[in-house]
Amino acid sequence: MTGQGYISISQNQWEFYDSIQKPSVLGNFVGSEVTVVDSYSRPGIFATPPHFFRNLRQNRNLLKNMIARDFKNTYHGHFLGYIWSLLEPLAFTGIFVLVLLILRNEPDNLMPLRIMLGILIYTAFSKTVSASTVSLTRNSALIQQIYFPREILTSSIAGFQMIRLVLSLFIVVPYMVYVSLYPSYYIFLLPISGICAILLGNGLGMIFAIIHVRLRDLEQIVTLVIRLGFYLSGVFFSAELIPKAYIPAYFLNPVAVYIEMSRTAITGDIGVLNSTYILQAVISSLLVYLLGMIVFKRFERKAVLYL
Repeated sequence: MTGQGYISISQNQWEFYDSIQKPSVLGNFVGSEVTVVDSYSRPGIFATPPHFFRNLRQNRNLLKNMIARDFKNTYHGHFLGYIWSLLEPLAFTGIFVLVLLILRNEPDNLMPLRIMLGILIYTAFSKTVSASTVSLTRNSALIQQIYFPREILTSSIAGFQMIRLVLSLFIVVPYMVYVSLYPSYYIFLLPISGICAILLGNGLGMIFAIIHVRLRDLEQIVTLVIRLGFYLSGVFFSAELIPKAYIPAYFLNPVAVYIEMSRTAITGDIGVLNSTYILQAVISSLLVYLLGMIVFKRFERKAVLYL
């Protein structure tokens, strides 16, 4: 940082700046320096959602670049990276199937499929929460160098996890062919479950990101809660095993609902799930996402001062 608001940037940093839409960030390029004018004002509570999505639209090129960066870092830019990324859910599925077969001592052809879907949906949720929580602190150097809408950071995480979930779902296709299972007319529940799980994780992550700037131990707390949630969300067991008296309480967990929705979409067996639980989960996730959006936009300017 030099005098009178000038920021010295390298060629790579200028390429990053150049991907930001000019209506959002105004600048005059002089030699190797750029004067950045912050034209953003904190919106009111009700104006936050339109302001939030307008920033994403105006900076869509930057958003795409950051999603592409995460994609390359995860899959290493080639097909083998994608194959390696599938080993984790496949390994967990194999372990849980083996353990449950030993404990139950009865075969179930659909058990591996149910467990696999549970792992994929919960992984999309958990990785979105974890990455969003540390999005400000992990990008502190970038934030301090140049101004851009910080919601790009959390939204790129949600976008990448959505793409990753879609790519990961292809691993269930060979097993469906093996057991001669065809998608049911409930298939529309599959994209709803994936999108809502990621929006829920992103909403929580935006709230946690603001807190994490001041309370760095929050990352460990979130990690612990996510691990506990893995065993409480029906990843490796069906909701039908829950006593009927506890079903309403169990489905207060939106992620448990989304896992059951994904299974219903593929197998066609709706089980104990019904439209009330689905609507309850979707509305609660959208409200959390909206709350996360409002909290993030109202406090992110003060939060970055502690980076």
